[in-house]
Amino acid sequence: MTITQSVFVVPALLAVAHRQGYFDSHGVDVATVHTPSSISQRTDLDDGVVEVAVTATDNLLAWNATGSDVVLIGQIETTTDLALTCRAGLGSPKDAGRIRLAVDAPTNGFAIVAYAMLADPALAAGYDVVEIGGVRERLAALGDGSADVTLLAPPLDQAAMEQGMSVVRRLSDWLPSYPGLGLVTTRRSLNHSRDKLQRYVSALVEANDWMRTATATDLTAALAESGIGGAAAESVAARIPSSLAPTVDAFHVLETLRRGTGAVIDGVPSAESMVETGLVDDAHR
Repeated sequence: MTITQSVFVVPALLAVAHRQGYFDSHGVDVATVHTPSSISQRTDLDDGVVEVAVTATDNLLAWNATGSDVVLIGQIETTTDLALTCRAGLGSPKDAGRIRLAVDAPTNGFAIVAYAMLADPALAAGYDVVEIGGVRERLAALGDGSADVTLLAPPLDQAAMEQGMSVVRRLSDWLPSYPGLGLVTTRRSLNHSRDKLQRYVSALVEANDWMRTATATDLTAALAESGIGGAAAESVAARIPSSLAPTVDAFHVLETLRRGTGAVIDGVPSAESMVETGLVDDAHR
């Protein structure tokens, strides 16, 4: 039984679930699509190319307001450790006057976080939005000088600093209530592929329980085997949730942030209709 997941970068939880054998124990093979952008990820979900995706929960607000039917079935970290990062040679966004801000998509996802951060006049004098794509693509844009500032997540923030780039603000310090990456699927997949999804989510729940209770030595070793070390491993360890259960509160935080940046979307379904707790609940039974 195979399930296809869409990710920008394979998150630690998914990597640990694979390496520790939790997917195998639940009888599910996992195929991975590395998406270049949230636009591609949405298309793959809508078209049934993938059954599940890891994405910014904010994406659901924009997607579902414009025809998708995507639901949040899990939250894989307490918050997302996003880092507002400047290209090499630029110590602060304000040093460049009007900057070029690299985003995945201009109306959803982490772009809203960047807009809120850069609304601080002490941080930036103004910006132009450059639509680049996923986190790897945005790091490359900083590297080749086609953008000045973007948001990066571990381990790519560490890679950026190793290339002489600078982190000027972290989301986990600025807005610690911001929801971590979401695990999402479509209502169609939920109805037609529930058994596969249940096996997949149950494996992740067990992997999260293991990560939460493992010794620091064992967790560090497991993350290292997945290519996650240093500051990125520390970030993962600090953000392991007590439960993967999705919450309505996550959407309330996102809606408040959008109101503050003037990015409210018309036609967004209720938060309650975009949350499906059943898979995580059943994994605990």
